[in-house]
Amino acid sequence: RPEWVIACFGIISCGAIMVPIDAKLSEKEIQFILNDSQAKVIFTSEKHLSSLDSISSVLQHLTNIISLDNVEHNDITLLKNLKLRKGDKKYNPIYPEDTAVIVYTSGTTGVAKGVELSYKNVLFQVVALSDIIKYSAKDQFLSILPLNHMLEITGGLIAPLYAGSRITYCHSLKTTTLISLMKETRTTVMISVPLVLKMLHDGIIKKVSNLPPIKRRIFDLLFNISKFLLRFNIRAGKVFFRAVHNEFGGKLRALVSGGAPLNLDVEVNLNALGFRVLQGYGLTETSPVISVNSFRSSKFGSVGKPLQGTEVKILKEDKDAKDGAILTRGPHIMKGYYKNTEKTADIIKDGWLHTGDIGYLDNDEFLYISGRLRNLIVLGAGKKVFPEEVEEVIGKSPCIKEVCVIAKVATRGVRAGCEEVYAVIVPDVDSFDESDRADARAVKEKIASEISRLGKNLAEYKRIVDFEIRMDELPKTATKKIRRNEVSKSLVA
Repeated sequence: RPEWVIACFGIISCGAIMVPIDAKLSEKEIQFILNDSQAKVIFTSEKHLSSLDSISSVLQHLTNIISLDNVEHNDITLLKNLKLRKGDKKYNPIYPEDTAVIVYTSGTTGVAKGVELSYKNVLFQVVALSDIIKYSAKDQFLSILPLNHMLEITGGLIAPLYAGSRITYCHSLKTTTLISLMKETRTTVMISVPLVLKMLHDGIIKKVSNLPPIKRRIFDLLFNISKFLLRFNIRAGKVFFRAVHNEFGGKLRALVSGGAPLNLDVEVNLNALGFRVLQGYGLTETSPVISVNSFRSSKFGSVGKPLQGTEVKILKEDKDAKDGAILTRGPHIMKGYYKNTEKTADIIKDGWLHTGDIGYLDNDEFLYISGRLRNLIVLGAGKKVFPEEVEEVIGKSPCIKEVCVIAKVATRGVRAGCEEVYAVIVPDVDSFDESDRADARAVKEKIASEISRLGKNLAEYKRIVDFEIRMDELPKTATKKIRRNEVSKSLVA
C-alpha cells in the first residue's frame, strides 16, 4: 500500500534501518524478528494492532507503534499526525556502506537470519534492473508482491520511482481482480512469482477451451505457428492474440518472474501468446538478483545472464560433471547476517557467496538451475520454508516420535506442479490408548489434530499441507540424522 512506501522513505530520510516483516508470520515469529533486530519503532496497519498488543510486553527495544490507518488505539501514533517540529532535521546523512535494510529469511528459531543489505547493494540492483527492464516515466507498474520481498523493494518500488513510473497497489491476488486492475490501469510491467503466472496462464487456456470448435481450432493453429516462430526469435503472439492482450489492458510489455522455478511450459506458452516473460534468479543474500533474462538476450528454461558487474562460477565436485554448486561475488553480496559472524562465514568464503543451489552455465553464459543443495522448500508463490523449523515446532507433540518435513509436488488444483510442505511422521504409540494403537484411522486423526494445534505457531504458508504415517523408524545416518532424500524417494504417490 502507498502508506508502506511513505514509511519506507521516512525511515531512510532519518538514516534509520528498515526491517520489513511478512504480514503472514505468526506472533512468535514477529516477536523473534523485532527482538533480534532491536526494532524501536513499528509501522503497522490496524488489523495487526491486537497481535502487537499481545506481545508488546516482551518487545525489549520498542518505543513507538505508528498506525498507517486513521484509527485511534491505545498509546499509538497515527501516521497522519507525524510532523516535523521546528528545528528538526529534514534528513540525516547516509553513506553507501551504511545498512539500509535487514530482511529476515525465515521464522522463529535460530534458523532465522537477518540479511543485512547496504545502500550500495540496493542501488546497484536498482540501476542494474532499470537497465534491463527499461523502466520509464510512461510505465504503469502493478505491485502485487509483499514489500518484505527484496525483489519487490528493488525492482517493484525503488527502480520504477527512480525512472518516474507510476505504481498501483493490488489488494487481492484473485485472478479476476488482478486482470480487472491490469485492464483499468493499462499495466505495462509487473514483477510476479510462478504461481501467479500459472494462474494467468491457466485462466487463458480455460477460456480458450470454452470457445466454439471453429474458433478453438483457429486459436490452436495460430498458437502453434507463434510457438514455432519463437525458435527464430520472431514474436507474433501480440499480433495473433490482440483480443487476449486487450483483456490485460493491451500495454503489458514485461512480466518479471522470480522467487521460485518457473514451469517451462508456462514460460513458453505465455511467450507464444505474446507476453514477454523475463525469468531471473537470486537470493535475499544477493539483494536479491544474481541473473535475469533481458529483452536483448534470453533463453527459455534459463534464469538469464549474471548482472553486469557480478561474477558467477560453478564449483564442480567432478571436473567432467555438467553442473555444480553456484557461487557468486560482486556488489550485490550482502554485508552479512546481522549479529551472526559464524553463519556469515559459512556462506561467504574468500569473497564468494555459496548460494546452496546447483546449476550450470552454457556456452553463452546463461545460467540454469538444476536443483538445491539445501533442504529449502520453495512454494509456488516464492515463499521459502525451512523443513527443520517446521520439524522443531511439530516435533513438540508427545504423540509424534519422528517427523521428516519435505517438499512434495502437488498434482491437483491451482498449485499443481508446485512444491508443498509435506510430512512423514512416525507416531509415538506409547502415547496412545491401547484401544487406539491398533486403529490406523484414530492414530492419523490424532496426529492431524496435533499438526493443526502446533501449526498455529507457524505462518500459514509454512504449515503442513498433508502427511503420511509410517510405523517403522525412518532411515538414518550413522550420526542418527534422518536421510531426507531416502524419505522423499519413498513417498506415497
